[in-house]
Amino acid sequence: MTESLLPDLPALHRHLLAVIGEATAIALADYRPGQRTSAEIIWKDGGSPVTGADLAVDAFLAGALPRGMPLAYHSEERPDSWQGAAQAAYVVDPIDGTRDFMEGGQAWCIVVGVVAGGMPVAGVLAVPARQEVFSAYRGGGAWLNGQPLGAIRPTGGRLRTTGPRSILELLSDQLRQPLEPAPAVPALAHRLLAPVKGQADLALARGGGHDWDIAASHAILAECGGTLARIDGRPLAYDLAGATHPPLMAGHGMLVDKIRSTLLTGRA
Repeated sequence: MTESLLPDLPALHRHLLAVIGEATAIALADYRPGQRTSAEIIWKDGGSPVTGADLAVDAFLAGALPRGMPLAYHSEERPDSWQGAAQAAYVVDPIDGTRDFMEGGQAWCIVVGVVAGGMPVAGVLAVPARQEVFSAYRGGGAWLNGQPLGAIRPTGGRLRTTGPRSILELLSDQLRQPLEPAPAVPALAHRLLAPVKGQADLALARGGGHDWDIAASHAILAECGGTLARIDGRPLAYDLAGATHPPLMAGHGMLVDKIRSTLLTGRA
């Protein structure tokens, strides 16, 4: 997509921040810190849960986002919206980490990315239980609670890594070096920002993530000198059709490139 066809990104960013604040209030109405949610819980085919809060946030976002800036709308909770690539589209997970939300945890988040030309160009991620709002847009920088975020800074030494233990151990074996486990983050979109928060050098995801899980975090990482990439080294693409992604890793751009090179060549 040429730059002339992109939405007005600074205006879009302001719109995302305004909308995410209202969405946060909707989710918090049913959130009980350290306790079971007061929201109705529905079990989808396959055994994953969705709550009344997920659906309420989605209903709000489906109206508020396109009303403020008319782009296509893709959401985890709307299978009929998985129709493939649009010129530009909101890519939404109303509550990522639903189980964490249900049990009164702190890692769940509300996620809104914007994909244009097959790649993320803006995103906002709210972590209501921690009063954190991350946001970014292409070329405009990234922010946490309105304050500019600096570049990701690798720590050196053993890589602090957060993610599923099976992927961590497999990657450690392939790299032939130990990876130091960092605290787990059950919500995928939130976990991918662990390098931005300085909580890990590398964040891992097993296969099965969707566009709505990762688009916003990808946009934020990119504005902090980070990247999100497939572990197998192939290009990461967003088709907005409901397809799943293979295992992924997020971290400082040079670190991710080095790891991919090591995996492909077998040389550290």
